[in-house]
Amino acid sequence: VSEPKVKVKRVLFFDSGVGGLSVLKEVCSLNPDIEAYYLFDNECFPYGDKSDKFLIERIEKIIEKACTQFELSAIVVACNTASTVALPELREHISNIPIVGVVPAIKPAAKLSKNKIIGLLATPGTLSREYTKGLIKQFASDCNVIPVGNSNLAVIAETRLTTGFVDIDAIKEMVKPFLDEDI
Repeated sequence: VSEPKVKVKRVLFFDSGVGGLSVLKEVCSLNPDIEAYYLFDNECFPYGDKSDKFLIERIEKIIEKACTQFELSAIVVACNTASTVALPELREHISNIPIVGVVPAIKPAAKLSKNKIIGLLATPGTLSREYTKGLIKQFASDCNVIPVGNSNLAVIAETRLTTGFVDIDAIKEMVKPFLDEDI
């Protein structure tokens, strides 16, 4: 007697680059039976300096096309910028598949912070969006959230993931305005 086959869940992970691979890796370690697909938009990487309208239209088009090619069980938007700009529209247009977004970790940061000061590193677009402001208001209203916005942040992270090189000078320039002394 053969055991009944369990249907493998197909999950699409989407990002503008390879940063979302860390999310895919973690999800797969917790759910080894899923069939994971990784889709990244390297043609328009990084997303941080693109307009909301452009991103919403592009992300919807890419993910809708993936939905027609694969029988997906879920979609994970493993990109802060894409999630904060396009989740509501994606969920409206693709209502038959659960869509999970990765957004700035305001809630856990506020919960874990002892001094109630949180540094939020993100692209300027992510920092300026109502979605991010809503997270801060809802989960960190009792905290001092210091936004550090830089369009180069995604490039620094992507370079680290793909080559191992960390651009220390770029990071120093990014945080310099928030320090009392020169570094």
